[in-house]
Amino acid sequence: MQPDIANVEVPDWVAGGGALLLFIALFLPWVHIKIAGVSANGGAGFGWISIISVLAVTTILTLTIFDVELPFPTGLVYLGAGGFSLLITILVMVARPFGGLGLSGLGISKIPWYGAFIGFIAGAAILVAGYLKFQEQRY
Repeated sequence: MQPDIANVEVPDWVAGGGALLLFIALFLPWVHIKIAGVSANGGAGFGWISIISVLAVTTILTLTIFDVELPFPTGLVYLGAGGFSLLITILVMVARPFGGLGLSGLGISKIPWYGAFIGFIAGAAILVAGYLKFQEQRY
């Protein structure tokens, strides 16, 4: 089995790029916290569960490069990984800022930060790649 980049199609590259972007986003701040004029940033928290999506996409991309025939459409894996990472990202964006609910009167505010938005874009890229790949494999 020789690796062959010619086996990789555009949706595979998009999913791989989205997975790489999601992996990078996991190291960026996902929540911005401001307490009485002092700012701090928080990480992805339980968003690290999205690493499952990164591993799934990376595995499928590697198998595609090595031209391994799989018994299921790879587009479904991309769809599942993209949907899962989007779900986790949305949960982090919605749940983390409201963790300090009731504390805003004390000068505490928590808002989603740029890492969360980059993670959202990465998850959407994986999801779109999965849709394109699945449509291609159906016909």
